[in-house]
Amino acid sequence: MESPPEAQAPPPRPGRRTYVVDRRFQLKYTLLLVGMGVVIAGLFGGALYLSHLEALRVLARGEEAGEASRRLLWLMLVISLGMAATLSLVGVVVTHKVAGPVHVMSHYLNVLAGGRYPIMRQLRKGDELQRFFESFQAAVESLRAREAGEADTLRNAVAGFSALAGTEEARALLAQLQAMHDRKRDATDRVDVGRTE
Repeated sequence: MESPPEAQAPPPRPGRRTYVVDRRFQLKYTLLLVGMGVVIAGLFGGALYLSHLEALRVLARGEEAGEASRRLLWLMLVISLGMAATLSLVGVVVTHKVAGPVHVMSHYLNVLAGGRYPIMRQLRKGDELQRFFESFQAAVESLRAREAGEADTLRNAVAGFSALAGTEEARALLAQLQAMHDRKRDATDRVDVGRTE
Protein backbone atom coordinates (compact mmCIF):
# COMPACT_ATOMS: atom_id res chain seq x y z
CA MET A 1 0.00 0.00 0.00
CA GLU A 2 1.34 3.39 -0.96
CA SER A 3 1.89 6.02 1.66
CA PRO A 4 -0.13 9.21 1.34
CA PRO A 5 1.47 11.96 -0.75
CA GLU A 6 2.11 14.09 2.36
CA ALA A 7 4.27 11.36 3.93
CA GLN A 8 6.51 10.84 0.90
CA ALA A 9 9.89 12.50 0.94
CA PRO A 10 10.21 15.41 -1.46
CA PRO A 11 12.30 14.69 -4.54
CA PRO A 12 15.89 15.91 -4.33
CA ARG A 13 16.38 19.37 -5.75
CA PRO A 14 18.95 19.79 -8.47
CA GLY A 15 21.81 22.15 -7.87
CA ARG A 16 24.80 22.40 -5.64
CA ARG A 17 24.59 23.23 -1.98
CA THR A 18 28.17 22.49 -0.96
CA TYR A 19 30.31 25.59 -1.14
CA VAL A 20 33.47 24.23 0.46
CA VAL A 21 34.43 21.39 -1.86
CA ASP A 22 38.21 21.48 -1.33
CA ARG A 23 38.59 22.60 2.27
CA ARG A 24 42.38 22.98 2.25
CA PHE A 25 42.52 25.00 -0.97
CA GLN A 26 39.51 27.21 -0.26
CA LEU A 27 40.36 27.94 3.37
CA LYS A 28 44.00 28.66 2.49
CA TYR A 29 43.11 31.36 -0.01
CA THR A 30 40.16 32.69 1.96
CA LEU A 31 42.44 33.19 4.96
CA LEU A 32 45.09 34.74 2.71
CA LEU A 33 42.60 37.27 1.33
CA VAL A 34 41.17 38.01 4.79
CA GLY A 35 44.70 38.46 6.16
CA MET A 36 45.63 40.81 3.33
CA GLY A 37 42.43 42.77 3.93
CA VAL A 38 43.15 43.08 7.66
CA VAL A 39 46.73 44.23 7.04
CA ILE A 40 45.66 46.77 4.42
CA ALA A 41 42.78 48.01 6.58
CA GLY A 42 45.16 48.35 9.54
CA LEU A 43 47.66 50.33 7.51
CA PHE A 44 44.94 52.47 5.99
CA GLY A 45 43.27 53.06 9.35
CA GLY A 46 46.57 53.82 11.08
CA ALA A 47 47.57 56.32 8.42
CA LEU A 48 44.15 57.99 8.59
CA TYR A 49 44.33 58.18 12.38
CA LEU A 50 47.76 59.82 12.25
CA SER A 51 46.49 62.27 9.66
CA HIS A 52 43.44 62.95 11.85
CA LEU A 53 45.68 63.69 14.85
CA GLU A 54 47.75 66.09 12.72
CA ALA A 55 44.58 67.86 11.59
CA LEU A 56 43.47 68.23 15.23
CA ARG A 57 46.86 69.73 16.14
CA VAL A 58 46.56 72.19 13.27
CA LEU A 59 43.07 73.22 14.39
CA ALA A 60 44.20 73.52 18.02
CA ARG A 61 46.95 75.92 16.96
CA GLY A 62 44.35 77.94 15.06
CA GLU A 63 46.06 77.41 11.71
CA GLU A 64 44.44 76.77 8.34
CA ALA A 65 43.32 73.13 8.03
CA GLY A 66 43.51 73.15 4.22
CA GLU A 67 47.06 71.75 4.07
CA ALA A 68 46.17 68.92 6.48
CA SER A 69 43.09 68.19 4.43
CA ARG A 70 45.13 67.99 1.21
CA ARG A 71 47.64 65.67 2.90
CA LEU A 72 44.78 63.46 4.02
CA LEU A 73 43.41 63.27 0.48
CA TRP A 74 46.86 62.46 -0.96
CA LEU A 75 47.38 59.82 1.72
CA MET A 76 44.04 58.22 0.90
CA LEU A 77 44.91 58.21 -2.81
CA VAL A 78 48.36 56.65 -2.25
CA ILE A 79 47.00 53.99 0.11
CA SER A 80 44.14 53.17 -2.26
CA LEU A 81 46.56 52.76 -5.18
CA GLY A 82 48.89 50.67 -3.01
CA MET A 83 45.98 48.50 -1.91
CA ALA A 84 44.85 47.99 -5.51
CA ALA A 85 48.39 47.11 -6.63
CA THR A 86 48.92 44.67 -3.74
CA LEU A 87 45.59 42.90 -4.25
CA SER A 88 46.24 42.72 -8.00
CA LEU A 89 49.61 41.10 -7.39
CA VAL A 90 48.12 38.64 -4.92
CA GLY A 91 45.34 37.88 -7.43
CA VAL A 92 47.80 37.17 -10.23
CA VAL A 93 49.92 34.90 -8.02
CA VAL A 94 46.89 33.00 -6.71
CA THR A 95 45.25 32.58 -10.09
CA HIS A 96 48.57 31.49 -11.64
CA LYS A 97 48.73 28.60 -9.16
CA VAL A 98 45.34 27.45 -10.47
CA ALA A 99 45.44 28.62 -14.08
CA GLY A 100 48.82 26.95 -14.72
CA PRO A 101 47.56 23.42 -13.95
CA VAL A 102 44.32 24.06 -15.86
CA HIS A 103 46.35 25.21 -18.88
CA VAL A 104 48.53 22.07 -18.73
CA MET A 105 45.51 19.76 -18.42
CA SER A 106 43.77 21.56 -21.30
CA HIS A 107 46.83 20.88 -23.44
CA TYR A 108 46.74 17.20 -22.45
CA LEU A 109 43.05 17.01 -23.34
CA ASN A 110 43.83 18.47 -26.77
CA VAL A 111 46.51 15.80 -27.28
CA LEU A 112 43.98 13.12 -26.26
CA ALA A 113 41.39 14.58 -28.63
CA GLY A 114 44.00 14.30 -31.40
CA GLY A 115 44.18 10.53 -30.85
CA ARG A 116 47.42 10.36 -28.85
CA TYR A 117 48.28 9.94 -25.20
CA PRO A 118 50.38 12.72 -23.70
CA ILE A 119 53.58 12.28 -21.74
CA MET A 120 52.57 13.98 -18.53
CA ARG A 121 54.93 15.91 -16.33
CA GLN A 122 54.30 16.64 -12.68
CA LEU A 123 52.89 20.00 -11.70
CA ARG A 124 55.17 22.61 -10.16
CA LYS A 125 55.69 22.36 -6.42
CA GLY A 126 53.57 25.39 -5.50
CA ASP A 127 50.72 24.64 -7.92
CA GLU A 128 47.24 23.96 -6.66
CA LEU A 129 44.93 21.18 -7.91
CA GLN A 130 47.58 18.52 -7.18
CA ARG A 131 45.03 15.85 -6.13
CA PHE A 132 42.84 16.61 -9.12
CA PHE A 133 45.85 16.32 -11.43
CA GLU A 134 46.77 12.95 -9.89
CA SER A 135 43.22 11.72 -10.56
CA PHE A 136 43.45 13.07 -14.11
CA GLN A 137 46.76 11.23 -14.66
CA ALA A 138 45.31 7.99 -13.28
CA ALA A 139 42.28 8.29 -15.57
CA VAL A 140 44.47 8.86 -18.65
CA GLU A 141 46.71 5.93 -17.74
CA SER A 142 43.63 3.74 -17.22
CA LEU A 143 42.34 4.72 -20.67
CA ARG A 144 45.75 4.01 -22.20
CA ALA A 145 45.91 0.56 -20.56
CA ARG A 146 42.38 -0.28 -21.73
CA GLU A 147 43.20 0.81 -25.30
CA ALA A 148 46.37 -1.31 -25.26
CA GLY A 149 44.38 -4.32 -23.99
CA GLU A 150 41.76 -3.84 -26.71
CA ALA A 151 44.54 -3.58 -29.32
CA ASP A 152 45.95 -6.92 -28.13
CA THR A 153 42.49 -8.52 -28.27
CA LEU A 154 41.99 -7.22 -31.82
CA ARG A 155 45.42 -8.51 -32.87
CA ASN A 156 44.58 -11.97 -31.49
CA ALA A 157 41.15 -11.95 -33.18
CA VAL A 158 42.63 -10.97 -36.55
CA ALA A 159 45.33 -13.65 -36.24
CA GLY A 160 42.78 -16.29 -35.21
CA PHE A 161 40.21 -15.54 -37.88
CA SER A 162 42.62 -14.91 -40.78
CA ALA A 163 42.73 -18.59 -41.68
CA LEU A 164 38.92 -18.83 -41.53
CA ALA A 165 38.21 -15.83 -43.76
CA GLY A 166 37.12 -17.53 -46.94
CA THR A 167 34.94 -14.82 -48.43
CA GLU A 168 35.77 -11.36 -49.64
CA GLU A 169 33.34 -9.91 -47.08
CA ALA A 170 35.10 -11.73 -44.20
CA ARG A 171 38.51 -10.48 -45.41
CA ALA A 172 37.14 -6.90 -45.58
CA LEU A 173 35.89 -7.20 -41.99
CA LEU A 174 39.27 -8.53 -40.89
CA ALA A 175 40.95 -5.59 -42.65
CA GLN A 176 38.70 -3.23 -40.66
CA LEU A 177 39.62 -5.00 -37.43
CA GLN A 178 43.32 -4.79 -38.36
CA ALA A 179 42.97 -1.06 -39.07
CA MET A 180 41.26 -0.59 -35.69
CA HIS A 181 44.11 -2.52 -34.03
CA ASP A 182 46.69 -0.34 -35.79
CA ARG A 183 44.96 2.88 -34.68
CA LYS A 184 44.73 1.71 -31.07
CA ARG A 185 48.31 0.49 -31.01
CA ASP A 186 49.50 3.71 -32.63
CA ALA A 187 47.63 5.80 -30.06
CA THR A 188 49.02 3.87 -27.09
CA ASP A 189 52.58 3.37 -28.32
CA ARG A 190 53.33 6.75 -29.90
CA VAL A 191 52.77 9.21 -27.11
CA ASP A 192 52.85 12.94 -27.74
CA VAL A 193 54.89 15.39 -25.71
CA GLY A 194 53.35 18.38 -27.47
CA ARG A 195 53.89 21.97 -26.39
CA THR A 196 52.54 23.32 -23.13
CA GLU A 197 54.02 26.82 -23.61
